[in-house]
Amino acid sequence: MFDAAYYIEQYPDVAATGADPLDHYLRHGAMEGRNPSAMFDTRYYLDNNPDIARLDINPLVHFCAQGWKELRNPSRWFDIWWYWSTHLDPSLESTNPLGHYQTVGRLKELDTRPSDRLSQLAGSGHRHVAATPVKRVCLFAGYDRDGIVDDYVIAYVRELSRHADVYYFADSDMRPGELDKLEAFTKGTWAMRHGQYDFGSYSQLAAKVGWEVIAGYDELLLVNDSCYLLRELDDVFARMDGKACDWWGLQATKGIVATSRKPSNRFQQPIPMEAVRSSLLQNFERDYQYDFHIGSYFVAYRRPVIDDPEFRRLLDSVVPQDSKKNLILKYEVGFTRHLIARGYAFETFVGSLYPFHPIFTNWYFRLLDEGFPLLKRYLLSENHYAIPGLHDWAERIRHKIPEMDAEIIQNNLDRVVDPERLYRNLHIGSERLIDDAPPPEELLDDEAFLAADQTSPKYGDWWAFPVCAFTGVFSGNERAVFEQVKNDPLIHKIVLTRDKPIDVDGVNVEVLPLEGPLGQHRLMRAGNIFIKHSPTRNLVYPVASSLHNIINLWHGIPFKRIGYVSADMQDRLDRIALEHARCRAVISSSKIDTLAMATAFYPLPYSEVWNTGLPRNDFILRKFALLPADMQEQAARLQAMLQGRRLVLFMPTFRNAQEDAYYRFSGEEIEFLRDWLRRNNAVLGIREHMADSARVYGQQLGALDTLDLSDDAFPNVEVLYRASSALVTDYSSSFIDYMLTGKPAVSFAYDYDSYLGVERGAFYDLEFVFPGPVCRTFPQLRDALDALFAPPASMDLARTEWKRQLFFDQIDDQSSARVVARVKQLTDCGGTGKPLIINGFQA
Repeated sequence: MFDAAYYIEQYPDVAATGADPLDHYLRHGAMEGRNPSAMFDTRYYLDNNPDIARLDINPLVHFCAQGWKELRNPSRWFDIWWYWSTHLDPSLESTNPLGHYQTVGRLKELDTRPSDRLSQLAGSGHRHVAATPVKRVCLFAGYDRDGIVDDYVIAYVRELSRHADVYYFADSDMRPGELDKLEAFTKGTWAMRHGQYDFGSYSQLAAKVGWEVIAGYDELLLVNDSCYLLRELDDVFARMDGKACDWWGLQATKGIVATSRKPSNRFQQPIPMEAVRSSLLQNFERDYQYDFHIGSYFVAYRRPVIDDPEFRRLLDSVVPQDSKKNLILKYEVGFTRHLIARGYAFETFVGSLYPFHPIFTNWYFRLLDEGFPLLKRYLLSENHYAIPGLHDWAERIRHKIPEMDAEIIQNNLDRVVDPERLYRNLHIGSERLIDDAPPPEELLDDEAFLAADQTSPKYGDWWAFPVCAFTGVFSGNERAVFEQVKNDPLIHKIVLTRDKPIDVDGVNVEVLPLEGPLGQHRLMRAGNIFIKHSPTRNLVYPVASSLHNIINLWHGIPFKRIGYVSADMQDRLDRIALEHARCRAVISSSKIDTLAMATAFYPLPYSEVWNTGLPRNDFILRKFALLPADMQEQAARLQAMLQGRRLVLFMPTFRNAQEDAYYRFSGEEIEFLRDWLRRNNAVLGIREHMADSARVYGQQLGALDTLDLSDDAFPNVEVLYRASSALVTDYSSSFIDYMLTGKPAVSFAYDYDSYLGVERGAFYDLEFVFPGPVCRTFPQLRDALDALFAPPASMDLARTEWKRQLFFDQIDDQSSARVVARVKQLTDCGGTGKPLIINGFQA
């Protein structure tokens, strides 16, 4: 392992002393970070093995004695298990792979690790013959401490037998007659304690069935009994039969327990598998301990892999291991890496790589939404990642898979898991609430509400929708999300009203006054609460953000600076930050908008700004017949008011000074507007800002026979966008949403310098992002109006489209669906409530 010639050549100062190279390395070189050979990097070995560094052991001595057997890599250029399994007999521990390389492999120029330029093209790989039944063989690995074939195993094997010829091998001694329970569903059954775990049983089965027999099948399945079957497998096989690949599994994992804290394993959101295959496989090769793998509890290999002598050699060479870590690295991880490195294209039933070990965390409940058919017993029996609140596992699964047989699962858990340990594992971080307090008879004050909120249960499937704090109407993003889930019987929807009656339809819906005892009671129990301004303004009460998911849907794509970066808020930043820290997430519409919202909602982390698109814009893009009934009624009423005329929307933004800050039209200017409207067969519809109380423009322009399009008359602005022919505004972010219509817009920015420079500030240069002319004087506005309905030039259309793409990453009517998916994901994987401290601010 020590290369004296290399050491002398690399360190001439050692040669000058005449010291023995090996003696120098053992006495001084290792401590000085010198390398004993080209393939052993002293610092690399110690940096990646801090347990060895702490013991003050010579790294090369440790590596030679036991490090190589523990699969500790000596340098970034040499991978122990790769070299061992590729060039040596992987069943033997008689030869140190690095020693073999230095004496034999180097002369033969044997590769020392896989290429780090790996990627796979979508659609590559083997395809089954169309319209021909797929012939499968399944090698099923079992184990039971009591020597019993459990009912859940029988159910699992029975279902597999509908799709494959099943052979069963138990790594345990079985009681007489137990294997007979599987006779009707298997081609052969064996049982013998061998201590090689599942891969040992797979290897034994391959030998007993014979490769010549296995080669007659289209697919080889390796399946074990570590999972409970929740639903039939027809959808799994139907979906995977249609994919081109050489092998596939149910899902992929990045990381094992030993590497859970590595930066590459700390991603927080699912990554599409297409991105993994095309871009990330090469990055995985740079990890010290390769840990990407396809779950071996259910994996399928097609003919190209089955016929590969190297694959057969590896499966035949499985032997007992001294540690479970080696078992995972050599076989579960090792087979994945071997096949990828040899160019075999893989697929997964689950379409994304979920964050760390999803089958053992709350991410598991999201896998069920993708059709995942199994439940890992280890999640419940061991809960080794201490996932809180698993006591309601059966209800959570049945919520998604009504046909799930919980009794067969519970019976097995009761038999094989210590009841005290099982209870402790299922109740981490929570205890069952025996009784829930009834609604109070009187409205609770803040102090009483705080106390009651702390002791009230929180239900992730209770979603609360407070109406707008300014107008009292139920519209915008929160209404769109409600519409997306209103007929979902599994979600309890609570619309909390103010001073206006709200009429909505749906299943499992309650409409209650926010400021009433029953409204308080429901709010305290709602796991997810949707707001459009701030928690204090929308919720009234001191709702504990540590116990609820407060999702801020906001009320538009901001052009003006808002929140933490607004120019008029710089004297109250701490207060604003405290409000923002109470939110679990906020939504955005594009990558650019995400950056703006992240700065505006500081200290909310960038990762909690969801680029879903704005739900309310679904109402702009959706077919008219699919709109809610009240919106269709409003649209019909508006058309009757228009009487065949064009509608020009006038939507000014809010100003702090209100009456003193709005533009004052002269009599001459009003006469121009009257004449312009007449010439263009148009009518002016005025919609002043929801927070404005002065209503100056309605009074000034009333003589023009304008239409009152206020929130009271038309709660849903999207109805106005659809019916209008043009928009006139100033700095209102309405112009951004309006770009989705493709209709012309004009900005009347008469106080540009004072408003954007002093009062609020802007995220963007107005002329850079506005889709039409920006007018600072009335004469400029007059010219813009005269050209408003002229056909746009092709260059103007291209420029407008480019501006639209700045603000919209998705132009469709699915933003509500994306928000709902993120909320369900959050609830399933993160529960309700949030950390109490965010970037130093108490939530």
